[in-house]
Amino acid sequence: MIIAGAGTGKTTVITEKIAYLINNGLAKPEEILAVTFTEKATTEMEQRVADLLPIGGMDVFITTFHGLAQRMLENNALDIGIPNNFKLLNETDTWLIVRKHLEKFELDYYRPLANPTKFIHAMIKHFQKCKDELIGPKEYLDYAQNLQLNTDQKPDTEDVALETKRINELANAYHAYNLLLLENNALDFADLMYYAVKLLRERPNILKFYQKKFKYILVDEFQDTNWSQYELIKLLTKTGGPCLTVVGDDDQSIYKFRGASVSNILQFKDDYPDASETVLNENYRSGQKILDLAYNFIQLNNPDRLEDRLKISKKLIAQNKIADNFDLLYGDTADSEATLVVNKIIELKKDNPTTSWNNFAILCRANHFADQFMPLLSHHGIPYHFGAMEGLFRQKVILDSLAFLKLCDNYHESAAVYRLLSTPVFSFSHNDFSNLSLFAKREAMSLFEALKNSSHGRVKLSSDGAAIAEKVVAIVNEGARLALDAPVGKVLYHFWEKSGYLKLLSDSPEIYQRDIFSLQSLFEKIENFQKSNSDQSVRAWLEYFNYLLESGDDGEDKTISDQEDAIKIMSVHAAKGLEFDYVFVPNLVDQRFPSNNRSDMIELPDALVREGSLPVGDAHLQEERRLLYVAITRAKKGIYFSAAKDYGGTREKKISKFILEIESANKSPLSRETTTTVNKELFVDATKAENIPQTKYAVPDEFSFSQLESYDRCPWQYRFQFILHIPTFGKGVFSFGKTMHSTLQKFYERLKMLNSVTQDSLFGANSLDSSKIKVPTLDELISFYETSWQDQWFYSATQKDTYRKKGLDILREFYQQGEKEGWTVPITLEAGFYFKLKGNTVKGQIDRIDKMPDGKIAIIDYKTGKPKDKLKADDKSQLLIYQIAAESVMELKDLGEVGELRYYFLENNSVQSFKGTDKEIEKEKIRIDELITEIKNQNFTPAPNKEKCQFCDFRDICDFRL
Repeated sequence: MIIAGAGTGKTTVITEKIAYLINNGLAKPEEILAVTFTEKATTEMEQRVADLLPIGGMDVFITTFHGLAQRMLENNALDIGIPNNFKLLNETDTWLIVRKHLEKFELDYYRPLANPTKFIHAMIKHFQKCKDELIGPKEYLDYAQNLQLNTDQKPDTEDVALETKRINELANAYHAYNLLLLENNALDFADLMYYAVKLLRERPNILKFYQKKFKYILVDEFQDTNWSQYELIKLLTKTGGPCLTVVGDDDQSIYKFRGASVSNILQFKDDYPDASETVLNENYRSGQKILDLAYNFIQLNNPDRLEDRLKISKKLIAQNKIADNFDLLYGDTADSEATLVVNKIIELKKDNPTTSWNNFAILCRANHFADQFMPLLSHHGIPYHFGAMEGLFRQKVILDSLAFLKLCDNYHESAAVYRLLSTPVFSFSHNDFSNLSLFAKREAMSLFEALKNSSHGRVKLSSDGAAIAEKVVAIVNEGARLALDAPVGKVLYHFWEKSGYLKLLSDSPEIYQRDIFSLQSLFEKIENFQKSNSDQSVRAWLEYFNYLLESGDDGEDKTISDQEDAIKIMSVHAAKGLEFDYVFVPNLVDQRFPSNNRSDMIELPDALVREGSLPVGDAHLQEERRLLYVAITRAKKGIYFSAAKDYGGTREKKISKFILEIESANKSPLSRETTTTVNKELFVDATKAENIPQTKYAVPDEFSFSQLESYDRCPWQYRFQFILHIPTFGKGVFSFGKTMHSTLQKFYERLKMLNSVTQDSLFGANSLDSSKIKVPTLDELISFYETSWQDQWFYSATQKDTYRKKGLDILREFYQQGEKEGWTVPITLEAGFYFKLKGNTVKGQIDRIDKMPDGKIAIIDYKTGKPKDKLKADDKSQLLIYQIAAESVMELKDLGEVGELRYYFLENNSVQSFKGTDKEIEKEKIRIDELITEIKNQNFTPAPNKEKCQFCDFRDICDFRL
């Protein structure tokens, strides 16, 4: 157990240890499992590990807890009687499915007549809490039945009878909820951990498989684990299992509302009594004053801290000798508090002119506390970004998109016409709109019908207005025709291309950066919708979207960019893992920070709660202290608390007990500043040109074959795709390709699993006689195909059906050929790798590697395109990159010498094979280096070519197309 205090480098410890294990030959990358909590943390860790391995390597299995569980279930769910072709539902999806089948739950207590859907969110949260605690439906039903028996045998008050009825209703609803998910081949996120633990508990052979697969398991942010996550780790590391390293800090456990249990880290030594512990207390972030302030304050959580329980020292020692400070800004009213905070920000900015706005943060206990600061910052021209300000569905570009789709479904939507005409790409004048509205009102018709009549001169419009009206009518009419049989994604993309909106964004990315990100997020949501729904029409999407809004989903806008130079306003929870020069924590008054203890709307019965080491003190107050501790330790140079006496209401607010505790713990009073007048001399006009941040688009840190191919084809196309990230409408052929790759991966993973007992290792050579190899059935192969089917981006139902039939024909022929010629157990599948070439990282993923009869290896890449009788020089590049990896990456070199490079053309099950010569390999390395150099120099000179432009995804927004 590594106890790593704030700013001591928790993630660095794990990445350095992974690199040490690999570089010293203690483990192969595929024998290491590193578990994090977010996809962002996973990506960051992967990059750090790649930087620490001098030459390159294969991908270490770095994943989230849910990603690990999902992988296990996709391979082995059938072993515990649940489908492995499950759909994974997010919170909104689960709300939608419960709402659709609400009558199945037979609710009374939790279905008020006035608002039948009121408790859906609360019930789902309750059910997921049960799964986090590994409480199954049967256990809940048994508890409810025993409660009923006790009530029947000992009649008590009406309250007891009502509570018994409530618990029985919940237990039956939990049972119905799980049946509903399974009937729909669906799991929620809590199911992933619940069923993964069930799998390892009930199938010892599978547990043994994973224990053999991994030699080392490392867990980051261990203090954030819940009961089921910790149970999974304990199962994997039981006697004879992998070595375990956990890294965490009990003082930063702040996610109890998500199910995290601080008791896990507190009882770790009880579960692993022989484990050593290492304390990291060298802080590389903050000044010593700030660290002492935080340390003295958090000690008030003793004795429920590791420091007290293990008798260790967690006092942080600053490694950066920087001037730092802390204070309290105390105003009479909420407005004066805001003024004090803004004054201090302006003062600090003036004293530190080279400090960017990015280095200031206002961290709130609750998001709505930010409301008092944003108007004042705007008034003074200080740029800010509020992380919870607006969800995706309230962004302008999204509203514009929805307006167009509504018109395609129903042109009588006059509000949608107004929205469309107001977009920057049309900019219909106010005078023209007034005339259009008057005409529509006089003629008793919709605005869209009035637009159509404008082409006949019946509406008095300017020449520009008439041209805009004609264009809008044409685009909407074409969109409506498309909507009859095309998927919603294609209809929407038609609007963005034909209107010129997409071109407007791509021509001025420095202005429309946020809009580009928002549009990309919308297309991702539409893509997920099309994956999960057979009806992909505009009408189906609009109905689905309305349900999203009803469920409270605002789209989770993730468009915030680190490149945006602005003060960050966010919740303390969202700031975990971040750091700033100056941090402001407002609203430190009674009942705001610390907040009142708000229990879940539907609490889990005490008898069902699984809790390890229960705290001696007030658990809620301790969590609130940890939250403030996290806020304090985000600051490098200054931490400023603020409060006010009056936030409205009849009573004056008392100063937070945390302020009093800080003063007492540090034996020093904080100031009670009350000045509320803005000092004009300190004013910084952030609206001046020199203060407006210029957007800088960084090139990727890693380069894949697809990136290099895109740049080689046309640097301007590369700019659209990999620099600006302009969304594209996918093609059916790409969906089909993903389907076939995923199908074969699942098939061969199953084949490897069936034959794993007789292999030396998962990645070792297979010595089995081909006639003795156990092979999944053809029906299983077809099942993998159905599970893997990518349903989005087909232009029509006819095209989709054609591809679906084509895939089935290919797979049947593939299986017949395998039966005839004999099967091979691959050495590895989907082997991710990276290698360094002149300091640049090149990455890729090999579909399959087989052992050849002579002991050499064959590197195989599947192709779903048109088979080729002969390979040209350009055709070889992808496999030549794979050969370079196989001859330079240690883990791939250990598999054997490269014997062949094979393109496997699935359409006719043909193979084109070769091996790169020394001359070809050297030439490919030079080509890669030249392309990366040009990309890093940001040379995006267009290279139009009539044939290439014809098939380019960006041809309709490109000024250079031929």
